[in-house]
Amino acid sequence: MAGSRAPGGGNIKGGLTVGDTSITRKPNCPKHLLSDDHAIDAWHSNLEIMIDRKSFAAEDIPHLINYSNCISTIIKLQGQLTDIKNFTDVSATGSSKLHPHVTALNLWINQSVKLANQLGLTPMARARMLSGGKGDKEDDEDDWDEYK
Repeated sequence: MAGSRAPGGGNIKGGLTVGDTSITRKPNCPKHLLSDDHAIDAWHSNLEIMIDRKSFAAEDIPHLINYSNCISTIIKLQGQLTDIKNFTDVSATGSSKLHPHVTALNLWINQSVKLANQLGLTPMARARMLSGGKGDKEDDEDDWDEYK
């Protein structure tokens, strides 16, 4: 089974490509689905990276829209947390707690990282794409072989 690949793993013959190589120009920007100018900028810059790397496919569009909107939301939330006093809030009992904007920011950052991984926009995702899955353990290998 050494020659098989997982579904969606891309095409490795004749050079590694994980996207649709028949896409030669950028698709139109879905401005009506993007939240603001920050999201539109994120769409264009990341789409260009993916097209240059030949890692873009039509099925990436919804993920890229979500990723671009996440980036926009992160920028807005970070703008609201310009002063250290905005990072904490007072609970009903009078103790300090994280401000809800900080909690929301953490959630959006985590979501954006997950989407970036799916789109191949993180260093680890890029390394996996470039290696073609090399280094991944085969399913039929026994994890305990070294201890036998």
